[in-house]
Amino acid sequence: MSASQINTLTLYKNINNAAAGVAAYQSARRLGIIDALRSGQKTAAEIALAINANPRRVALLLDVLVGLLVVERYQDDYALSQMVQLLTVHDIDLGESRLQKLDAYIKTSEDVEDLRDAYRRRITSTQWQVSPSAMQVAKFLDLSELTEALNILDVGCGTGVWSLPIAHIDPESRITFIDHYEPIQTAMETAESIGMQSRVESVIGDPLTTELPVGDFNLVIVANLLHLMSNEEQEKIVRAASLRLQPGGKLVVIDVFPGQDAGDVSRALFALDLELHVPTGRLVDPIYLKKIMQDSGLRAPKYSHLNEVPHIYGIMIAHK
Repeated sequence: MSASQINTLTLYKNINNAAAGVAAYQSARRLGIIDALRSGQKTAAEIALAINANPRRVALLLDVLVGLLVVERYQDDYALSQMVQLLTVHDIDLGESRLQKLDAYIKTSEDVEDLRDAYRRRITSTQWQVSPSAMQVAKFLDLSELTEALNILDVGCGTGVWSLPIAHIDPESRITFIDHYEPIQTAMETAESIGMQSRVESVIGDPLTTELPVGDFNLVIVANLLHLMSNEEQEKIVRAASLRLQPGGKLVVIDVFPGQDAGDVSRALFALDLELHVPTGRLVDPIYLKKIMQDSGLRAPKYSHLNEVPHIYGIMIAHK
């Protein structure tokens, strides 16, 4: 066979295995196998007894799940992998329920139901996935050139994943979080776990509509928010953020931007999921963002990719 034929066959098998793997996982979820394993490792016979199923057929399905790294095998015992332990907390059905309305969405031009708040809560609950990208942010801020302590305003802090790594580098830094109650609680717990609770304050409110707190901020972070907004809302929050900056301070916008080939599939899925749940949802246009930063009195906006998994995030920094 030629190299192109082998590549075609490999691609076919990969797609076929991926589709069959998802079907196997969903069957295991519906049957109760995943739930049975969440309480601890079990044999195939014990799982079959727990879900009232055929032991041999349960074992066959478990072997597929082992191949998918969903389940790990220890002699006769099976256990959920660490990845799936995390997954089952936030997204046990791999988005199947969210995508049930996909066919209708594609066929019509009707506005989708505005589920912006629920969508953002779900995205926030999985922010651990962006930790590699978050660790990159500090290097773009030239923290080695600091002449004063950072006073950070994190607008829509989520779990604090974007601002806490920055503040952790500067022992004199302070952070003010603004977000809804639940993410604020998570961010505060994270700050406490790394010994930073005494350097953090919080404001509970909708980051999209609440007036931003006044302070002597030299760094304002707006992360994972602009893609939820209309153009008018984006302009409003960028203007408000710029007004909270002291002269010489920096506005940092982190969001999902086009441009990284490695993230093409993840970004396309993100955009589809976003528009299924948020009528105004769109990926951020870096050219438009640069314009509204400049219109808000900020100078020298500069964009960079965050070249880490999932390869969909970028950062734009502008100065007051």
